Amino acid sequence: MRRLLDRAVAASSNSIVITDPRRQDNPIIYVNPAFERTTGYRAEEVLGHNCRFLQGSDRDQPALGELRDAIREGRECRVVLRNYRKSGEQFWNELYVSPVYDEAGHITNFIGVQNDITERKNAEEERDLLLAREQLARAEAVAARRRLSLLAAAGTELSTSLDYAATLEKITRILVPDIAEWCLVDVESNGIVRQAAEAHADPSLTHYLRELRELRRPKDAGEVQENSSRFLSETEVNVEFPRLPQEIKARSCMRVPLLARGKVLGAITLASTHPGRYDDEDLTMAENLAHRCALALDNARLYGEQNYIARTLQQSLLPHLPEVPGVEVGAEYLPAGSESSVGGDFYDLIECDESGCWVATIGDVCGQGATAIATTALVRHTVRAVALLEDSPLRILSDLNEAMLQQFSAHQFCTAACVRLRYREDGAELTVARGGHPPPLLLRASGAVEKVGHPGRAIGVFEDLELDEEVVRLGGGDALVLYTDGVTEARSPDEDFFGENRLVDLLGSCAGMDAPSIAKQIKDAVLGYAGETPHDDIAVLVLRVPR
Repeated sequence: MRRLLDRAVAASSNSIVITDPRRQDNPIIYVNPAFERTTGYRAEEVLGHNCRFLQGSDRDQPALGELRDAIREGRECRVVLRNYRKSGEQFWNELYVSPVYDEAGHITNFIGVQNDITERKNAEEERDLLLAREQLARAEAVAARRRLSLLAAAGTELSTSLDYAATLEKITRILVPDIAEWCLVDVESNGIVRQAAEAHADPSLTHYLRELRELRRPKDAGEVQENSSRFLSETEVNVEFPRLPQEIKARSCMRVPLLARGKVLGAITLASTHPGRYDDEDLTMAENLAHRCALALDNARLYGEQNYIARTLQQSLLPHLPEVPGVEVGAEYLPAGSESSVGGDFYDLIECDESGCWVATIGDVCGQGATAIATTALVRHTVRAVALLEDSPLRILSDLNEAMLQQFSAHQFCTAACVRLRYREDGAELTVARGGHPPPLLLRASGAVEKVGHPGRAIGVFEDLELDEEVVRLGGGDALVLYTDGVTEARSPDEDFFGENRLVDLLGSCAGMDAPSIAKQIKDAVLGYAGETPHDDIAVLVLRVPR
């Protein structure tokens, strides 16, 4: 049996080591051939030595402490160690140690069974490396999706408004808290850069950032032009943002320019209270967002300038109405809401000659914005020029039609109503012609309301307008009300039209009012119906013979 055991141990593919703990330093007293093959050491080289030589200089392995404790306490132990062959090559050793007791229960030896698991450890390390790479790739994919989602959301959010102040507010909402705990937006105006917007993830702390508007020194446009995307050091942050409370003191900070159409409009400062928060990818992300913000901001600025110019032109085309002997005149004009482009509603009152003949016009040009304003200017000045030579409403509208056909395509047209007024001792005689315009309404002193004029065709589309003139007389207390379709087509919040019938009923209740009061009553009624947000321009012109 002893010989059988000796042959079995010698034939084992696992390294077997036997030590004697009763001798000083627990030396090796036996190793099998597998130990020699695994370690490269011959038996005579290791007998009498402690096993620690297998660790070389790698003595700080946590498993070694566990192994020493087990030997000191006389118990079994399984550890995995980094060992080194005689050649210096590292291998992973799975070591199982168990004590051997004599008949009296005393430990006589320790038997260590060693298994070279290098291939398995390498496979595990490769698996762990692949897993780490996969996790990193997943994290990068998630980050990329987040960045793309943020960019897409920013584009959608920024495209919903052309108001400059609203766009500034949207920029701060996009940046906070997704990529910054707080941010500042500086913009250039008249060569000076000022802090124009700020936001903090905690709204209760935003007032600290707002106070920086007074504490930060103004910059000039040239200084901003020189700035490119960069990280700010804590020293720069402390200098530029003085007196910030500790809870919002920036530890990571980056600044990117607002660059649109080759021009720097300002800069965005992004900050976090956590050190090392930002890296190069964050800076690139901030640059992309800043570019979209800059384009939206520049679009809002250009729209505001264009809208201001168009409104100024439109207001310049509205006349200061003269006083007409024997006739009251009332007018109201209301452009559509500030978010809309200006339209082309107009009215005018022209004295033709000294015989007491006057021409009143009201109209609505197709379209909005600068094109509509340019068309309105042509229409108004053409009517004024023709009215000085010809007081027939039919002829005035016909000549206007000819001018528009020559100047514009059929896509640019207008509707208009033209009235010639002659004052008589017993009232006024009115001659009315309509070119596709809503019918003027004749309000009698009794409260009765009548439509006036034949429809005709829109002006600037057909050579034959199919015009006709209708003559009516105004007695004392009678009034003629001219208006644009912004009155009848005003919509309630439920999208119902104000309508002609509602206007007729309203006018019936205005009998006895003077002309300015009638015009104001119409405007107030339409605004109340539309919820103070008319979708189209509103123009009203009232001519009334007092009692």
